[in-house]
Amino acid sequence: MKKFLFVGLFAIFTSSLTFAATQGGNGNGGKNKIGGYIGWPIGLSYSHEFNDLVELDLVAAFGGYYHYYESRLAVHVGALFTVFDPVISGLGNQHCPLSVGPALGINLNFFSNTVIPGFSILCPVRWEINFADIPDFNLFIDVSPIGIEFNFLGGGYVGTHFTSRLGVGLRYRIPG
Repeated sequence: MKKFLFVGLFAIFTSSLTFAATQGGNGNGGKNKIGGYIGWPIGLSYSHEFNDLVELDLVAAFGGYYHYYESRLAVHVGALFTVFDPVISGLGNQHCPLSVGPALGINLNFFSNTVIPGFSILCPVRWEINFADIPDFNLFIDVSPIGIEFNFLGGGYVGTHFTSRLGVGLRYRIPG
């Protein structure tokens, strides 16, 4: 099963690199964006667009099952590549890019009085919605439908399980 996941992630990453080179620009290159992220998990989002096709993404998030005395702190860093960039006339002819790419995360899982470190590999898909009336802000929908998490359980044991990320966020474009 893990081999199928690896092959699937590799295929998605390769296709995102291939298709990103053929798209036009969205006009937002070089913008730093920071904002909040609500969903599973909840947290903060920072992005820097190097150009219209490549974006560095950083998500610091907290999630937990309070009735099971479990919580999780995670930081994910990813490279997102624009694979589709529609112009939506209802939003003032704004570009609304769809991006895909790999993300690597560091996790701290808290179970009662135990801290378990780990890392995760995700494949986020993000759709940004830009508005002509309020150009300083954008809304984004972020989904990572497939991912795998590795937890270091001590004694040389590593636990693995599937993980995902789903949320909606609002970000402010930092001027300059």
